[in-house]
Amino acid sequence: MTSLKLIAEPILPIAAALGEGAIWDNEKNLLYWIDIDNCLLNSFDPKTATNQSLKLPAKPGCVVRRATASGGGFILGLPGEFVHLKIDDNLSNNVHTISVLAKPEANIVGNRMNDGKCDPAGRFWCGSMDLGCNYPSANLWMLDKRKKLTRKLSDVTISNGIAWNSKQDTMYYIDTATNRVDAFDYDNESGAIANRRELVANQWGGHFDGMTIDSEDNLYVAVWGGSSVQKISTKNGKLLATIGVPGVINVSSCAFGGDNLQDLFITTAQDRSANTDPQANLNAGTLFSIHLSNCEGLAAYQYLG
Repeated sequence: MTSLKLIAEPILPIAAALGEGAIWDNEKNLLYWIDIDNCLLNSFDPKTATNQSLKLPAKPGCVVRRATASGGGFILGLPGEFVHLKIDDNLSNNVHTISVLAKPEANIVGNRMNDGKCDPAGRFWCGSMDLGCNYPSANLWMLDKRKKLTRKLSDVTISNGIAWNSKQDTMYYIDTATNRVDAFDYDNESGAIANRRELVANQWGGHFDGMTIDSEDNLYVAVWGGSSVQKISTKNGKLLATIGVPGVINVSSCAFGGDNLQDLFITTAQDRSANTDPQANLNAGTLFSIHLSNCEGLAAYQYLG
């Protein structure tokens, strides 16, 4: 079967340095995303095509919502620590407080926090990465609802995309250095993972980065250096569709949002290579989207601790 060829459209020409961490808020109908290198938390309203930004004290690796009943606001992975960001609804008002919840890697100088999500039970998972992208010095961490911190994986180089299937019995995970998606047996009650195995290795160029999942358990994997998002079946690892992201080399993350969770939002980043063709990277840093009428995403989970 030949895979589909689709094209995303630019919706916010913002030229982010390192756009990442896209996540949709079903309550506020906003897309939250970060610009890591510029230390920004952003909120994008697709109805008005407006974006608001909050300057953070350090580079964020990811952002998730914290449930209102648990304190509201956001949980962020900052270098060496997980923090609660309590904020006014309007990011541009800059009214906020930050409190530290855990310090998983406060003493590791060569790492910073990277991608993360909440699992179906409301626990926060976030991995770190080696700043040089060369050494397996990083880890994958889980912060449970009692704020207990557990190291789930070690010997990681660039902890990246993470997702759980609709039956809540499988977790999918990317260490970008391996350039593959791995699957784990997942226990939603305890957060235990086991039986790591390869689902699919990247055969399409670039490197696997962030990812999300739809209601039929297909993965959407952003490809750093690959100018695309790849739709991959979790049943057999087959490529179902390629979503091209024009004028961009580095595609970093994606998230379903919008009405009925049928819009795929895509973040991108600048390319620092001296050999980059400027024409191939005209839209670097831009936020993209594509409407997928035959797909529906799974809603993002919030932190319940």
